[in-house]
Amino acid sequence: MSESAAQASPSGPPPRVNLAGRFVNRELEREFQRDHCEPLRRFLALSVPLASAVFLAYGVHDALLVPEVRARAWAARYGLFLPIAICASAVVRSGALLRFGQIALLGYGLAANLVVLYIGAIAAEHGYLYTSYAVLFVTLGPFVVRMNVTTQSVFTVLTLLAYLLLDTWYGKSDISIRVSIGSTLLAMGGIGAILAHRFEQQARAGFWQARLIQSQVAELSREKARSEELLLNVLPPAIAERLKRDPRAIADAFPRVSVLFADIVGFTRMSERLAPEVLVERLNLMFSSFDELGDKLKLEKIKTIGDAYMVAGGLHSHEYDHAQTIAEMALGMRRRAAEFTKQFGEPLDIRIGIHSGPVVAGVIGKRKFIYDVWGDTVNTASRMESHGEPGKIHVSEAMYLLLKDMYELEARGELEIKGKGKMKTWYLLDQLALGSHTALPRRLPT
Repeated sequence: MSESAAQASPSGPPPRVNLAGRFVNRELEREFQRDHCEPLRRFLALSVPLASAVFLAYGVHDALLVPEVRARAWAARYGLFLPIAICASAVVRSGALLRFGQIALLGYGLAANLVVLYIGAIAAEHGYLYTSYAVLFVTLGPFVVRMNVTTQSVFTVLTLLAYLLLDTWYGKSDISIRVSIGSTLLAMGGIGAILAHRFEQQARAGFWQARLIQSQVAELSREKARSEELLLNVLPPAIAERLKRDPRAIADAFPRVSVLFADIVGFTRMSERLAPEVLVERLNLMFSSFDELGDKLKLEKIKTIGDAYMVAGGLHSHEYDHAQTIAEMALGMRRRAAEFTKQFGEPLDIRIGIHSGPVVAGVIGKRKFIYDVWGDTVNTASRMESHGEPGKIHVSEAMYLLLKDMYELEARGELEIKGKGKMKTWYLLDQLALGSHTALPRRLPT
């Protein structure tokens, strides 16, 4: 970002304006002009034709008030002002407004004042009334045609010169009258310039305020997006939406869910000899790879504790059968562990246990809250992992019954499981080979 752009940042102090009411920062001024162009065009597209129509309608006033010079008054009003008004209207409606708008509006205002000053100079009895219109017009410049400070100042000076020249040539007023009208023109034109400066300041203050609000809204949107992303990293999308709508405790019962526990074998010994940053990097690589696999399979990662990884299927997504999906997750994790063995250059085994059954799931805690699952199914899956063997996927009988028609499983026999007693368990080997008598389901993405 350039220095000027940095100075124009909405987070900084309010920008300064010069005597002409413009931003000192040129880049910011150009941006204001571009932003202000369309509202200005809409205003002028209405005000210029309306003011022109009123001014031209005063031809009736000429016929009634100064009939003796009506022909010359109409020649000035319709011969001089009308063409210039048409040109000014064309400019303010076109894309040339930013470049030539103030010049066109200056010509428009001068044309109107030249007409009334000319009629005032050639009319004997009511000339002073017409001259007073010029005094009014130099004040109305910022209101009617949005003259800026510079244009308004030039407009006032040129109107004064036009009055002096026309009165010298036609009116021949006393010096006191000239001084009075001349000083009034300057005074009222000065007031118009002050008003123009004020309008310029207000327009830029509004522009700056709008930029500040847009910046704050954008920052709030970014913060909201970051918060949403963090929330979705902690909670399943459906739970996150419920929690946003109602912050009360969330708990759901699921009649059938498949749960997977995995543990990296020998990780404790690895942590004793590796530098902390290397250890964390390796663990992050592995768990990030498992996260990616779980996302593809639309599973819910529940948590990690040290080198242990827990994931569940059937909680909120039913696109795939959760037992088959968890089986694919387990097989995919085992394959990726083998890949990391090659990458790290040392043996790396993973022990996996899976079980299927009812669970209760919900959000616990108000600070650092997590989405967790509870129940005997979770305990059994954990026991399957802890009583398994490195590099193998240990499954319960309930899981075996769900997978036996689609996967190759090896019976392990009855095993004494801590806290559960004797249980029949199996090892999940792979999907059934092609050509088996049992139909092979499509392989899920891994």
